Amino acid sequence: MRRVLLVCALAGILVLIGAVGLLRSSDPLVQPLRADPVALALLPQNDLAAAVTGLQERLKAQPDDARSWATLGLAYVEMARLTGDASYYPKADDVLGRSFAVEPEDNDLAHAGEAALAAARHEFGRALRQSRAALAINAYQPQALAIRVDALTELGRYSAQLAALEQADRRQPGVPIFARYSYAEELRGHTERAVDILRRALEGATIPADRAFLLTLRADLERRSGDLAAAHASVREALRTVPDFVPALASRARLEVAEGNLPAAVTTWQRVTSRSPLPEYLLELGELYAATGQDELAEQQYAVLRATAALLDGNGVRLDLETAAYEADHGSAVAALDAARAEWSRRQSVHAADAFAWALHVNDKDRAAIRIAAQATRLNTPVPTFWIHRGLIELSLGRMAAAAEHLRKGLRLDPGLSPWQADRARDALDRVAVAG
Repeated sequence: MRRVLLVCALAGILVLIGAVGLLRSSDPLVQPLRADPVALALLPQNDLAAAVTGLQERLKAQPDDARSWATLGLAYVEMARLTGDASYYPKADDVLGRSFAVEPEDNDLAHAGEAALAAARHEFGRALRQSRAALAINAYQPQALAIRVDALTELGRYSAQLAALEQADRRQPGVPIFARYSYAEELRGHTERAVDILRRALEGATIPADRAFLLTLRADLERRSGDLAAAHASVREALRTVPDFVPALASRARLEVAEGNLPAAVTTWQRVTSRSPLPEYLLELGELYAATGQDELAEQQYAVLRATAALLDGNGVRLDLETAAYEADHGSAVAALDAARAEWSRRQSVHAADAFAWALHVNDKDRAAIRIAAQATRLNTPVPTFWIHRGLIELSLGRMAAAAEHLRKGLRLDPGLSPWQADRARDALDRVAVAG
């Protein structure tokens, strides 16, 4: 799930190519250049804030500039992701509405902004509709091409995902599409192909933000394949290229887990969550506290996670998938099943299938759970928890050989897996051995 979150988080974002410095100017007549969804997502927060300020100044002088209103909406979506402040989402909603009020027809950038906002709020059906609306106006709209791919991925429409990728590559080839091609291969268990795509993308990537993004994705794949030295080199280069790049810091934390250096991993995760308090990051730190015997700190972290989720929910973000994962392992089994069932009703991705299967299991519905777990693993996706969850469900059903196979597979897939999750899988393998 981590990789899809990183790739999809970048989908609805912009960069004012070559214009960030210009937007710092107080000149209200500065013309923002075209938007690109990936590079601005990787700008330091101060540069993004400067771009936002420049747009706000321009719009005070030029309130009838529909494109700048839409661009500001995209920037607010990115500020929410970067800072963890969900109050930017209603702001994005407001300024995108202003853009449509100025230009209700042929406003492809505002539709792309709506798609970005919907994707950020995990409303992937709406994201797909809005991206298609943008493309009906401008078939080469870069944000819409990328977000359409992400929406299809998250909805579990994997054949359509590939067709959309091929079309996006013909119309707007570049780093955003390379990253999505790599992820499409990874989803299908083709890790070597995914790495090769990233290698070729890096050969042509000259923008520092692009390189940091691609290097982080490569580091994650290198770690999962067990090449920790290569992963460290990729992370170091990413952080030299864009200092304090949060996804690279998260990748470093998982590397420290893979090496067994849990105190260092705690410190790095603390640094990550202080900069970007995303629910999945908060959960990983909480589980790391629990695995190192710091139960009080783990509970405090889970409380922060619940408060963060409530704030996101209050600003229109659907967190049923994240809620199901947290509640199934650390909270209420009933709440987990309610959230997972709601998510499954909206989308049938492998991630939604895994959450639903696991929620069914913790509610003692293992016969239903194993059918959905098969859906979660249908692409051979190398996500450790998919296979660990399947193995644990099989163990409950008395299918010892299958349980052992899938538990071992889950543990092999990522040495940087949450130690709390890994310990549970190892305990289950011990039970299989005793039963055998």
